[in-house]
Amino acid sequence: MSVTDRMHFRMMSFVHETLYNLFRDPCEVLNAAGLEPGQKVLEVGCGPGFFTIPAARIVGEKGSVYALDVSPLAVERVQQKIEKEGVTNVKTILADAAQTGLPDESFDLIFLFGFVHSVGDLENILTELHRLLKPAGILSTEGRLWLSSEIFHPLKRQGRIFQFRKVG
Repeated sequence: MSVTDRMHFRMMSFVHETLYNLFRDPCEVLNAAGLEPGQKVLEVGCGPGFFTIPAARIVGEKGSVYALDVSPLAVERVQQKIEKEGVTNVKTILADAAQTGLPDESFDLIFLFGFVHSVGDLENILTELHRLLKPAGILSTEGRLWLSSEIFHPLKRQGRIFQFRKVG
């Protein structure tokens, strides 16, 4: 991993772990995204894990959270948080969001927050997420990520959180 990649991750971690805590409640955002107890959830682009542990607490012991990122530094940081907090329902995954290697129709809900800044091929990522969602699955995004897609239909919006229903 390059020095530039490490610096970028450190800056992102500072924003997520220090500044976000000043003005953002992760549980409020996750509730708007539709997380509920017992769900199997995929967090795409988990970064340093600002939402990971709160998501695990919302879904509870009967649910699970898969925290996915393409950065080994992100996955390592989230793993450290999992161990520190003693959380048992989170699994970290080092993978590209367009090629996760996860089984078809595995998740009730997938969320992407703060992810649009680093996306490459959004069409391939959306195709992969569609494959991973269960038939009635929900994709939740934050901010300006607009899905003009035949595979997802808008469901609802709450503040900056948009929910989309899997089509097909």
